[in-house]
Amino acid sequence: MTEIRCPGSLRTTVPTPVERKCHKCGDMVEIWSDEEKADCKCGAIIFKDKQPTCAVWCNYAEKCLGDIVDVKKIKDDAKKQAASEGNPGFVADVSKMIDEKKRQKDS
Repeated sequence: MTEIRCPGSLRTTVPTPVERKCHKCGDMVEIWSDEEKADCKCGAIIFKDKQPTCAVWCNYAEKCLGDIVDVKKIKDDAKKQAASEGNPGFVADVSKMIDEKKRQKDS
């Protein structure tokens, strides 16, 4: 029987470059997706944009990560934070967007 691989695992196992503009000098700085920050040549530290982890939006997160982390708590915390930031439907919106992209890809 073939083991099903997590759909998000490729994104986390194969790093990709992301460019961010330095807030100090304006130059573009390359940050790899598996890194949190990079140093600009001017000496400023550039951080990667924070993005929700799969534990927040993936319908299979509990199955994949349930023995490692408390997925329900992570989802509840994300929903509370989104509500406090004025976007209470954030988690549902992200899940819908992912489902739609899957449907488009499969058709």
